[in-house]
Amino acid sequence: SNNQDFQGSNRERESTSSGTNSNGLSYEEDTAHNGFDFFPGDFAVNNRPSQTRPPPRPSSVTKRNVACGTVAMKPSPLISYGQNTTQDGFLGQWPWHAALYYAQGAQLMYTCGATLISENYILTAAHCVAKPHSNRPIDTKRLAVYLGKYSLKKFGSGTQDREVSDIFIHPQYNYSVYFNDIAVLKLKNSVDITNYVRPCCLWEGGNDIEYVLNKLGTVVGWGFDENRQISDTLMQAQMPVVSTVTCIYSNREFFSQFTNEKTYCAGFRNDDLGTTVCNGDSGGGMVFPKSGTNGHNTVWQIRGIVSVGVALQGQGVCDPQHYIVFTDVAKHLNWIRQVMSE
Repeated sequence: SNNQDFQGSNRERESTSSGTNSNGLSYEEDTAHNGFDFFPGDFAVNNRPSQTRPPPRPSSVTKRNVACGTVAMKPSPLISYGQNTTQDGFLGQWPWHAALYYAQGAQLMYTCGATLISENYILTAAHCVAKPHSNRPIDTKRLAVYLGKYSLKKFGSGTQDREVSDIFIHPQYNYSVYFNDIAVLKLKNSVDITNYVRPCCLWEGGNDIEYVLNKLGTVVGWGFDENRQISDTLMQAQMPVVSTVTCIYSNREFFSQFTNEKTYCAGFRNDDLGTTVCNGDSGGGMVFPKSGTNGHNTVWQIRGIVSVGVALQGQGVCDPQHYIVFTDVAKHLNWIRQVMSE
């Protein structure tokens, strides 16, 4: 959870309506890691969306083959800190970003971000869909995926919701140190490709970290605002990828445990602006423009999945003074493609 939300020059927000932060359905007091309070997936209580949703369209809708990683809507200029952004200014700007909800009794709780990578498959962090302290998946019947969302609380006209038929957690996922923190979800019904819902490209090009080192990746999500409430509107942050050595030196005790050759770190050290991602955004993707594409023709590809951050001592909210650990999607492409082809 982030007590700072995405601030800084490219902060996008509206006045936030409060959602109470229940500090982790499944990670109540995980203080085992050398005294670091540590919450890799915060859950915000959210009442089930009102039942005025449009009737589901039959899935026989004519399939439009749309290239991955493309944005149909004209992006609005970035809004500087503190200004409101109009609903349409952001809607459709990141059409692959998905919200995962977990059914808890009569409530749907927002748990994590995720990324649409085809009409049927979603990429997220394993810790978002694994049982607590386990590498076994949660019950698919308790999981719902919402796409085309801008407001966390409202069911917009461009929103689509889908049930999940299968959860594939990486076979080498290690829940104690979050190695291979990656999972693929198969949707029961494929999404309709629209201006608001379309897949992101998987990473192409070299899988060496050098390809993205010091480059700015973009992360979007419903993070926590400065009042530690879940932001109701989708926000975006850009942050540079740093070397693993830099990451470990910044906090050896923490990062030496949670980084390996299949992760990378990104963010700003001692970030006064708080332009960071935190637990409310676990599972969401870090995307980069494909080299050689820019402007309105930019093609976006996913390189990282938000995995782990350092928590403020005893508070269960993440500390914006530290880097964030991302699962490196480029190191898992073979496994992802294998799951999608089964």
